[in-house]
Amino acid sequence: MAEIIGPFIKDEMLRILARQTEAGNALVTAGLVEDWLEKLLLAAGRELTNDEATRIFGPMGPLGTFSAKIEIAYMFDLIEKQVRDDLRLIKGIRNNFAHTTRFVSFGSDHIAKDCQKLSNWTEGANNEECYRDKAFECVNLIKAKMDELIFAKALRDEPVVALDDEDED
Repeated sequence: MAEIIGPFIKDEMLRILARQTEAGNALVTAGLVEDWLEKLLLAAGRELTNDEATRIFGPMGPLGTFSAKIEIAYMFDLIEKQVRDDLRLIKGIRNNFAHTTRFVSFGSDHIAKDCQKLSNWTEGANNEECYRDKAFECVNLIKAKMDELIFAKALRDEPVVALDDEDED
């Protein structure tokens, strides 16, 4: 059976990433994780209108950054400490690619050092693969938590059965 990453089949996601530069991979992969983290926060909270969600998650909103989403998800026990730590590293690695005017790669010293801090890194590991695999694992953990929250909400809402007494007369 094919491995699923969020809504994607892993092989499809790998084909998308194969067309990117290393920087593109870092940005696209982190963007995927951030999107799923936002969905998790939306699933955990009350139902919001589009305007309310935009005010909260928009660029100027309190949860408009990847960092804020990570910290709030951890604070409300939606992600474990290890996931939080890995997400912080993924965000930091993404930022190292996004906020530079020089060429960087997963082999660049400062990026390689961050990759080595990821919980799945092992001696001799390919940093780019390690980063991507950890990001995919985080997406699947986030999705599993979302599924748990959605299921719990469904169980809290009692089914309503309308009985029309007038028809019985």
